[in-house]
Amino acid sequence: MKKGWIIVLSLILLLGVTSSAYAHSGRLDKNGGHNCSAKSIKKGLCTGYHYHKKKK
Repeated sequence: MKKGWIIVLSLILLLGVTSSAYAHSGRLDKNGGHNCSAKSIKKGLCTGYHYHKKKK
């Protein structure tokens, strides 16, 4: 039984520590960024204009 608790605890810790990365659609402009779509904002993926790449 003790081994089962260790496995459960390990899984809970693993899931709690890992972070999720969510992709969202949208092409980049000449500055390497874009405005979020209403759909992405509603899902909480992003807010407003943001960058993905540094401007060269």
